Amino acid sequence: MDRRRFLKWGSFITVSVATTGLAGCGNDDSATPDPAQPAAPAAPNPADNFSFLHGVASGDPKPDSIVLWTRVEGDNGKQPVAVKLQVSAQSDFSTLLVNDTLNALPDWDYTLRNKVTNLAAATTYYYRFVVGSKTSPVGRTRTAPAAGTPLTQLKFAFVSCQDWSVNHWAGMEELATQDLDFIVHVGDYIYETVGASFQTGAVESRHAQLKLPDGTLRDDGATYATTVNDYRYLYKSYRSDARLQALHARFPVIAIWDDHEFSDDCWQDRQTYSVADDATPRTARRRSANQAWFEFMPADVSLDLNNPSFQNIQIYRAFTFGNLATLVMTDERLYRADHVIPEQAAGSEIGSRYFVPKATLAALEGAKIAGAGNALTPVSILGDTQRAWWQTQMSSAATTWKLWGNEVSLLRMQIDGTQAIAAMFATALVQANAALAPLQAAMTAALAADLSAAKSGGTYPGAVTYANLKALLGAAPVNMPGATFDAGIKPLLDAQLPPVALLDQYILNADQWDGYNAERKSLMAFLKAQGIANVVALTGDIHAFFAGPVMDDYDAATPVPVMVDLVTAGLSSNSFQSYFKSVVDTDAAFAAAKPLVYVTQGGTVVNTFNDTLKAFNPWIKHVDSDAQGYAVVTLTAAKLSCEFHKLKTQANGTAPALPATASTQVIEVAAGVAAVTVV
Repeated sequence: MDRRRFLKWGSFITVSVATTGLAGCGNDDSATPDPAQPAAPAAPNPADNFSFLHGVASGDPKPDSIVLWTRVEGDNGKQPVAVKLQVSAQSDFSTLLVNDTLNALPDWDYTLRNKVTNLAAATTYYYRFVVGSKTSPVGRTRTAPAAGTPLTQLKFAFVSCQDWSVNHWAGMEELATQDLDFIVHVGDYIYETVGASFQTGAVESRHAQLKLPDGTLRDDGATYATTVNDYRYLYKSYRSDARLQALHARFPVIAIWDDHEFSDDCWQDRQTYSVADDATPRTARRRSANQAWFEFMPADVSLDLNNPSFQNIQIYRAFTFGNLATLVMTDERLYRADHVIPEQAAGSEIGSRYFVPKATLAALEGAKIAGAGNALTPVSILGDTQRAWWQTQMSSAATTWKLWGNEVSLLRMQIDGTQAIAAMFATALVQANAALAPLQAAMTAALAADLSAAKSGGTYPGAVTYANLKALLGAAPVNMPGATFDAGIKPLLDAQLPPVALLDQYILNADQWDGYNAERKSLMAFLKAQGIANVVALTGDIHAFFAGPVMDDYDAATPVPVMVDLVTAGLSSNSFQSYFKSVVDTDAAFAAAKPLVYVTQGGTVVNTFNDTLKAFNPWIKHVDSDAQGYAVVTLTAAKLSCEFHKLKTQANGTAPALPATASTQVIEVAAGVAAVTVV
């Protein structure tokens, strides 16, 4: 193979070295030719054929470098397009630090990723691209402060989950007006499906329906991206929106992927759309997703197309900002093991990834670990190599704060079905007879004991005696006769008994860290043993706002907080609560749990899921399970202040006018304490 071809396909990212300054009209003489690029065409490009339809972007700010991005749109007969990159410290480009000619190649869909080095730390720069007489929008970016530099403050946003086909993107427009150092994107930049049931209706009219050029049709009528052209199409469609372009042009972005950049709830190169899906490797599809992400994200990473595996890219990496913060970005999809309970074993995603019996999950996880000689490999999200790297980054960080760009929540989210049903029954009794209100807590405890006894004794649901409740109500102050209880109370309760399967402890979402509990415990034990403080995860994925401490062992009698998890809602997504509403509305086994998710009052749906989550997870200090939005963090040596922005909804296909924020909630984390304060 020709060496030039090898280098070009191996990893197409070019490098420019900034000079001390050239005149704004200077010649293109500041770059050393890159052997990975073919020679520029001898003839000038027909400039009228080209445009910068998808804007510009910057990313991965370091003290001496930044990655700059654009894409050339136009027809050049599959030949390279010569593009000039100009970088300046002045917004009018009166002096150029870079004035290089690069080549946009058809092999990479005419995208350019150029790393500019030899820059000054903590400095704002401006950049633009030129083809003939066509000039791109001007981008603004900023390098990181040098390691160890004393900083008084760092301000940034973190975002996640921006589905083109759901809700609206006014949050991007609002973010672009703020004064930020950078933006952290923790995944789901695109959604690989189009036409799925959750993507129909309730979207702003300016976002036209997407149609993949190739795609694979699912049984439910949705189509999912399959080829590199499909994934490229999605990135180009998303980048066609002026609001996302403006956000990229305004701030450097540090991005990681989650699942939808490849496939929903994926692991390695496996998809999970149906029960038996993940039995078949989808290596070509995974590689296509890797390539498109590499082409369209301004990330300082390498892609090796000569590597035939699906692990031909490494996107986990770390950043340092002065003496204040280390940011560790992890990849929680490419190396993760299969879900502990595979879909085939559970029969569906219910019981495998969602509403998973806690005891069953723990037992199978323990068996897998034992079968691997006590290694975490078969039950890991990070994989062995990345886990060791994460530990090194955390232990060697010399900054006050250690921030973790984390894709899926570390917070335990569980429900005790027996306790929940008992509480609902007690509430119903109080609603029927207000005089019982002082006994509500006691009735809940009695009912939980009665339901547990009937389940363990094999008499559920046919012969539940409610002995504890009957005794409670038969005593003072109620003094209810036994015959009255048998005739009035017992039939009322019997009519509402749920399937026995609901009388269990459930993990709500085993696709996140709850499904990989042993590795979470190992990471927390490491932080605890090493005395590593001020660790805060910046998380997305779950389409809800959460805040709370991460415990060393959630199942211990007295869990000890080790770090903090802050979870932002999706910028534009369906909500966490809406998914569980769908489950209790459509799955008969969980219908009795409906009041735990929502109730209808006067024709209005009222969210009860927030209170349910708090009731069974006392470490969750803030939750809004039905929201879209973003988070803005202000960091000082003394505290981290996170402002959750909950967005207004779109109406009649129109995104809300600015300000798009409907409400804010401030969460504070004081240095030295693994706890959150809801302000």
